[in-house]
Amino acid sequence: MIIADSDVWIGLLRSPDTPVAIELTSLLRANKIAVVGVVLAEVLQGSRGEQEYGQLLNRLEALRYLEMDRETWTKTGEIAMQLRNKGLVTPLTDIAIAAVALEGNHEVFTNDKRHFARIPGLRLYEAEGAA
Repeated sequence: MIIADSDVWIGLLRSPDTPVAIELTSLLRANKIAVVGVVLAEVLQGSRGEQEYGQLLNRLEALRYLEMDRETWTKTGEIAMQLRNKGLVTPLTDIAIAAVALEGNHEVFTNDKRHFARIPGLRLYEAEGAA
């Protein structure tokens, strides 16, 4: 499975004809995308009203949901500590997404490779034709 970061989702919603948006649409059709709570919340918070919120929620609820348990949160804290000790300030949301991906051997599809590339062992999904 591939976890699409919120920036990829937002790109799809804003500009559905971009290469990244087209790739996400293809992965959705192939049932290869999973969602985590932090991405779910980030995408939903951008809704412009109740109707759009409901449409997004319906779309996201149809996807496989990857839950974070205590062990995953502990791993998130460990990764965050290791990065901080190296002087690498990284958003906790990105680290949480990475922890879920590492735990389940999933890839992360993101436009923000700078933060995710810092995390040892994390596999990033490379969209065809993406820079």
